[in-house]
Amino acid sequence: MHIPDSVLSPITCASAGVVMAPVWSIAARRVRRTLGTRQMPLLALGAAFCFTIMMFNIPALGGTTAHPVAGTLLAVMLGPWAACIGISAALLIQALFFGDGGILAYGANCFTMAFVLPFVGYAVYRLLSTFSGRARDPLCAAIGAFVGINAAALAVAVLLGIQPALFHEANGHALYFPFDLRITVPAMLGTHLLIAGPAEAVVTALVVRYLGTLGISVYGISDAVTSFIDSTTAPGGVRLGKAAPRLPLKLGEYSIAPTRRLWIGLLLLIALTPLGLLATGEAWAEWDAKGVAEQTVRQFGSGRGYTPKGFEAAEAHGYHGLPGLQAYAAGDGRNWLGYIGAALLGAGALASLVFVGGQVLLRDKPAEVDVGVVEDATPLELRSHGALPRWLSTPPDRSLPTAIPKKRQNRYVERTLAELAAAAAAGLQSDRWAQRGGLLQGIDARAKVLTLLLLVLVTTSVHRLPVLVALYGLGLALGLASRLPLGLMLRRVWLAVPVFVAAMAVPLALTAVTPGRELFTIVASPHMAVSRPGLVLAGMLTLRVATAVTFALILTWTTRWNDLLQALRALFVPRAFLTVLAMTYRYLAVTLQTASDAFTARRSRTVGPSSNLEGRQFIGSSIGALFGKSLAVAEEVHAAMVSRGFRGEVRTLAHPRWRIADTVAAVVLCSAVAVAWAHR
Repeated sequence: MHIPDSVLSPITCASAGVVMAPVWSIAARRVRRTLGTRQMPLLALGAAFCFTIMMFNIPALGGTTAHPVAGTLLAVMLGPWAACIGISAALLIQALFFGDGGILAYGANCFTMAFVLPFVGYAVYRLLSTFSGRARDPLCAAIGAFVGINAAALAVAVLLGIQPALFHEANGHALYFPFDLRITVPAMLGTHLLIAGPAEAVVTALVVRYLGTLGISVYGISDAVTSFIDSTTAPGGVRLGKAAPRLPLKLGEYSIAPTRRLWIGLLLLIALTPLGLLATGEAWAEWDAKGVAEQTVRQFGSGRGYTPKGFEAAEAHGYHGLPGLQAYAAGDGRNWLGYIGAALLGAGALASLVFVGGQVLLRDKPAEVDVGVVEDATPLELRSHGALPRWLSTPPDRSLPTAIPKKRQNRYVERTLAELAAAAAAGLQSDRWAQRGGLLQGIDARAKVLTLLLLVLVTTSVHRLPVLVALYGLGLALGLASRLPLGLMLRRVWLAVPVFVAAMAVPLALTAVTPGRELFTIVASPHMAVSRPGLVLAGMLTLRVATAVTFALILTWTTRWNDLLQALRALFVPRAFLTVLAMTYRYLAVTLQTASDAFTARRSRTVGPSSNLEGRQFIGSSIGALFGKSLAVAEEVHAAMVSRGFRGEVRTLAHPRWRIADTVAAVVLCSAVAVAWAHR
């Protein structure tokens, strides 16, 4: 359904762009008014999903292919205006990065897929859901998706079919697309009625059903909220007390639940994108100059085939995507790794573009609040005003004069305060995990330090992938047996390791550094490609670092700080080093608390919003004040420690004893170290 530049005249492309300009303007205003900062990640995710689902090519009539768009799905999730913005961004990434759809024809593609498709599909969905009820949302959304994609296909057929009549030579040859409406309408509708339409309907129904199971409402009032209100209604009203669950409401008409599972689902979908390579052939009307000449011969007969002059000129001088990315969808079906890379690149760039653009669009919008417990409200008020009375949910009249001048809302200090609180909470939480009744928590700290450090050392010397995978699996198993939060441990490792290892791992994957069989080309001139041995080496390096960091996290999360220092001293670590380490840890905790108190005090004494410049000035002055205060605290703490008999030796009230269980654990882990060393 993507229209290349070569098949439409410049006048048609310009006209479509003029039509879409006010649509984009209205969509931006509507999105700013109706969506909030919480819905923006969901819009970014939905746009990335639309981009990814378009990569699943499906065999169609006559050896061609088609693909779903998921435009109605995005409209059902966040409304048709938000869907217009999201799909337009997806089409922009496809055109700029991969040459899928033309730059000049961008307005025409947006008109068909970002305007006609979501609005028609959403209109059908709302019409059906009004009479059938919310329980049948998946079915209504599926029907709307089927109608919407076929309406978009009809719009494409009309745009293509009018080209021969409007733009042709004196001999009757078309300048651009050579087939009229008698051919384009049956060809486009036949493919989408029989192939792409059912696929679009199935995808939309499944995702809408899955959204319902996650508690994420569609555009409008949430079913989950309504049913909860109905179930708790008592005569004379409803009172939701402490026993009531927190409802993820915002000011307005949406109910948005956490979308973490949806991001995981998107990654799984990206991993399955090579299935789109199984369908060979081009989509109808997305031919090159040679292909359109063959189609004219097939349609008009031998001797009457030709290549339209405007078509040929546009293809010769047109934009075809970034070097190395145009052929990501190679029809031979063997470039599956490049296909996944293209999906990751496009979906990541698109999600970032929509999210950052949305934050800029909503930067002056008032912050949203969570409403968890509602006291003394009637069911009618809860349904009508999102669990808030009208006087509280109505925005203030901005025309009234205020005593405080309007400033751009400052989030610099708030972010700094949140990061300080998160750092302090992480340190306290690690001490709590060390007190859990897990496997490693009950082992002597000296045994853990000795064996886990040996595991880290042997990990750095392993050169065989199966052994490295086995060591990483051992680390995950130890974390589970120690009752550590596996999800948090994976995030700590895999969100940090790729960033620090990328500078070394990425060059290793290139053929210039590691020669070998090429998997895919990044840049054609100068030649830059990724080799199979290089990719294996880069993966080995990344996994090696991740395994070592996992063992280090397990050691620090299962051992209390004082016990860890005492174990290091027992292993003949210099006392001066341990003294500096202990003092640094304690000073860090005290400094974080002092900084957090200073930021809280400043925030509680500030009336009205402040600018980011004022926030940075406060941060700069606070750094100097905090440094001076830390020096004073250091002198006081040192004097207090000396007066209490501190001579540099770390002592604790607990006296650890080496038990049989510690010996068994040390022997088992040392055996694992020996096996890994032998097969490294």
